[in-house]
Amino acid sequence: MKPSDISRWEPAFITPKSIGSNSCNESRHFAAIVTNQPIEDQAKFLDILARATLIVFADGGANHVKDLKLAESEEHVLLPDFICGDLDSIRPDVKAYYEHRGAKIIQDPDQYSSDLTKSLRCVKDYADSLICEWSAKEPLNSPKPELDAVIMGGIGGRFDQGFSQLHHLYTASENAALPNGRVFLMNLGSICFLLYQGVNKISTPVGPGLFAENLGIIPIGRPSVISTKGLEWNVNDWHTEFGGLISTSNHIKSDSVEVETSERVLLTIELDWSNSK
Repeated sequence: MKPSDISRWEPAFITPKSIGSNSCNESRHFAAIVTNQPIEDQAKFLDILARATLIVFADGGANHVKDLKLAESEEHVLLPDFICGDLDSIRPDVKAYYEHRGAKIIQDPDQYSSDLTKSLRCVKDYADSLICEWSAKEPLNSPKPELDAVIMGGIGGRFDQGFSQLHHLYTASENAALPNGRVFLMNLGSICFLLYQGVNKISTPVGPGLFAENLGIIPIGRPSVISTKGLEWNVNDWHTEFGGLISTSNHIKSDSVEVETSERVLLTIELDWSNSK
């Protein structure tokens, strides 16, 4: 495999230290999607959304945000650009509140797609026009900018909704109608994202406000054969599947971890919130 075929990942842009820093890389654009899950920590939640290029509430996610006790300045930070879904969960008073403040309400009655998928489509539609604007300002031959999607709430809350989020993370990587950037699931404990077939190199800085050492590699789609570098317990041509062997609670031992995989696999990394400011 040629070096150009390596998939490189820089997930540290959504670590606590990057989120809370005024000197973070402003060129990293991402859309924050707020799902219909309880909000674990209001202050940290606000920090994340304040960095987002785009804010989308997935239907009932709007209720959770509206029920926060916010100062007037914080309410401005949490105004969504879009509220997307079949709108069977958002309360009428919440819908009216955000609509009055300029949020675009996009109702999609399709019952064969979740509110999360509808929100990802919304991000895709917005990103296409935004990326054209960014590209026009960049020098010729510059890499095409992307808009990543960070799904707030991770797989917390209801188990069925958590599995649905993992399913849509899996399908998003092969669906041209969904974001052209990368999709991350995030809660206050960890982030997870889907690695591609082949060689993946992931930047994994460990320390206060960055990543903790715990990492997992989960074969959520189908059985896979993986090889790793940069972990405490590396493997080589190792078969992993549900009902067989899976790699959880491994430890990061390098600033960069390499995973070569025959199929797409889920990577989970624990966040370290200590001394994040």
